[in-house]
Amino acid sequence: MSSPTLQVFPPNAANEKLFGEIPGFRQTPIPVVAFDGPEGHLGPEEAGAVLVLHMTMIDEERTQRFWYQVALTAKAATEWPGFIRMIAFFDGAANWALGFWRRVEDARAFAKSRPHLDAVKDMHATGFEYTHFAGIFQPVEARPRHAYCDVCGAETVLPADQCSECGRELADVFRLQHVSG
Repeated sequence: MSSPTLQVFPPNAANEKLFGEIPGFRQTPIPVVAFDGPEGHLGPEEAGAVLVLHMTMIDEERTQRFWYQVALTAKAATEWPGFIRMIAFFDGAANWALGFWRRVEDARAFAKSRPHLDAVKDMHATGFEYTHFAGIFQPVEARPRHAYCDVCGAETVLPADQCSECGRELADVFRLQHVSG
């Protein structure tokens, strides 16, 4: 028996209407950017630290300098021990990024790396961001991740390769998406 096929299903018209009734609800038609580190096969339950970045932009040329530094820094992070993944997205004009790390010490060590220090130096020298925030947070209560078997309905704590009840192969999105370097 093959594993289930993971898919993406946007809200249907009735659910879109319901979202539209939420005061302040917005959708931003800009892509999400994500990349894995050497431990990108891990799920969020393995993150001992979450890096929260926020920035806004006002100038196209300076913003392209920002994207240049992001690409260099992201490439370095993909090889950094303890780095799990980063996801960046927009909320209107607010640009957010969430970085998942095994430990606070791993994130702090990367912050002291040459690629990151060079990017920060360039940011201060050129002002390629209009506003900037960075903070490292630790989980208060890390809980396990679960899969619910599409055959028997049993709940299995992840990571796991098979359903704990019927043995059906489970699809783990992080293993499927992760590309080893």
